[in-house]
Amino acid sequence: MRSPQRTRRCVAALATASGLAFSASACIPVNSPVTLPAPPAPAPAPAPLAPWPIMGPSMMNAAQLTAWYNSKRITGATPTVPVAVLAQYYIEEGRAEGVAGDLAFTQAMLETGWLRFSQRMPGTFNNFAGIGAVDGGTSASSFPDARTGVRAHVQYLKAYATRNVTRASFVNPIASPRLAAVMTWVSGRATLWTQMGNGNWATDPGYSAKIDSLYRSLASYSGVKVK
Repeated sequence: MRSPQRTRRCVAALATASGLAFSASACIPVNSPVTLPAPPAPAPAPAPLAPWPIMGPSMMNAAQLTAWYNSKRITGATPTVPVAVLAQYYIEEGRAEGVAGDLAFTQAMLETGWLRFSQRMPGTFNNFAGIGAVDGGTSASSFPDARTGVRAHVQYLKAYATRNVTRASFVNPIASPRLAAVMTWVSGRATLWTQMGNGNWATDPGYSAKIDSLYRSLASYSGVKVK
């Protein structure tokens, strides 16, 4: 006696929920289980931004800033002084005004494209913070030397972080005429780096996250534990 042929069912469907597609000619046994792939794991939530204060001591020194920069193997950089000298300026000027110079240095890397600058703001401007370089504008500030440019950057940060700032708030004479004109407007607008962006210093809503990422990269390379 001939054994009955096993009954088979043809499936012509698109299993959209599982991401599987079956052709119209595909056949599977009626009683055969169909194993669907497990759903993908949810993406991890991004780490919250640390509330880095603008005012405060540097966690890294000039040698660490320089080593981190050199590890990136940047080509096409055009600063008017060696990176080691520039890093030392940031530590010194930051210490003078009470600003975290290492964080200011990381912001300079973001603003200048790792010291490659741009046509509208070339390296000869010694402008490391985009001072005056409003979106679509051509009025970027220029400074006579790198130290003056760093000083202007640091003083801008101090003005943003200081409520009721005045000329007397600064240790050194104000390096940027533009800051003297807008000082009362920027005063106290941001005491933390998380408050930067969205119109504070830059229009980019992700500005503070970029600073946070750069600073964590610097700390990690330097072997310094941060929040």
